Amino acid sequence: MGSGGQVLRVYNGTSEVCVFCHTPHHANASVSPAPIWNRANSATAVYKAYGTTLAGSNVSAVGSVSLACLSCHDGVTAFDSLVNPPGDATGIYPAGQEMNWRFMMPGGGPSLVATIHKFDTSAAGSCVVCHEWLYGLPAPVYRLTTGVDLTNSHPVSITYNPAVSTSLRPKSTVLSSIDLVTGLNTTAGQSFGNNLQQNRWAVKGFISNTATIQDLLRNDKVECSSCHDPHFKNLSWDEVEPLAYGGLAGAGWCGTSESCGDGAFLRRVGGNTGSAICRTCHTN
Repeated sequence: MGSGGQVLRVYNGTSEVCVFCHTPHHANASVSPAPIWNRANSATAVYKAYGTTLAGSNVSAVGSVSLACLSCHDGVTAFDSLVNPPGDATGIYPAGQEMNWRFMMPGGGPSLVATIHKFDTSAAGSCVVCHEWLYGLPAPVYRLTTGVDLTNSHPVSITYNPAVSTSLRPKSTVLSSIDLVTGLNTTAGQSFGNNLQQNRWAVKGFISNTATIQDLLRNDKVECSSCHDPHFKNLSWDEVEPLAYGGLAGAGWCGTSESCGDGAFLRRVGGNTGSAICRTCHTN
């Protein structure tokens, strides 16, 4: 058994937790700049890119950084589709190979014999069997599944160009210097530990006071990783409400309302309180 995060935390087949993204040997070097990547390339043709933005820029293909994220969050690819599985007898699979492991949520979840191996939101998908009940709304697993049609999401693999869109701040802007309080209610600056005044982000593995917008970009482009860091468990996402997860706090698998949410791995301390993530780059 192993631990695999807040949503799918138990699986059979291996006790390793990093192997689902990384391998120290025989890595897929063609996915750059993802380091020692242990997943196969995602075919860009599979995804429908954003297209033309309001500023006139066009995104026709998804870059490798965001493809790395989509290799788990596209709702199609299995979590355990690996290039170099753990152990010395399984072989190397340059095109990726599903290990046929099984995943579950601890405490009352389906047994490990169930086929739970991706964020599947299809009618027959095993995730929605348990999660469709939440207030009669679509299963919360939908929030974990970007899907292959990216036209309804913030554009990724788009060049950050303030010269094209005057509502974008310069790339040299220091994140902690941005005024996120003006224009909001007078109490907003003091809410959630003054996080609107601090505007600190996790960059290169550390919460920084000196990072710039440029540090959030990859090859001068906005990617999934500009806002999210899978290695930063943002427990300061204070707007998580106890009922946001259907009252599951204390139900055996996440303990408290705070631990039910991981802040969506947002880089910004305090998450998007006051739309601070959006307003960090956009002035209006």
